[in-house]
Amino acid sequence: MAALAALAFAFSGCKPDNPEEGGEQTPKSPLAGSWELTGVATKVSVGNVDVSVYLLFTDTDFEIYQKIGEGRYTKFEGTYVYGSDKTLSGKYSNSRPWGPYAVEFASDNKTLTLSIGNEADTYRKIDSVPQTVMDNLY
Repeated sequence: MAALAALAFAFSGCKPDNPEEGGEQTPKSPLAGSWELTGVATKVSVGNVDVSVYLLFTDTDFEIYQKIGEGRYTKFEGTYVYGSDKTLSGKYSNSRPWGPYAVEFASDNKTLTLSIGNEADTYRKIDSVPQTVMDNLY
């Protein structure tokens, strides 16, 4: 549960490669985009609490939308680094550090697993964080 609380992220658009031609730029980070939590595997019991998490990554920034149990979503944001050793770490906007998480992508790059300690959180790539989440923030 502590690892879930440490994750919360968001995304933005990319700049064109060639502004004169309006070409699309490929994001530098393979994490760029929106992700939805689909599963948690842990060796520690967290009870029967519903957890909903959406991550949004740009090439350097993140936003996390998290809801634990009933109520509204909480938004966290900051910066992150995805290392060549396939680890993810960062700092929240209040400078509090988090990570490092081991990062693993499925072969189709539409499933992401973030592991730390005894916990492995699985996310699926989605088009965007749902508007219902944005409308349900504290």
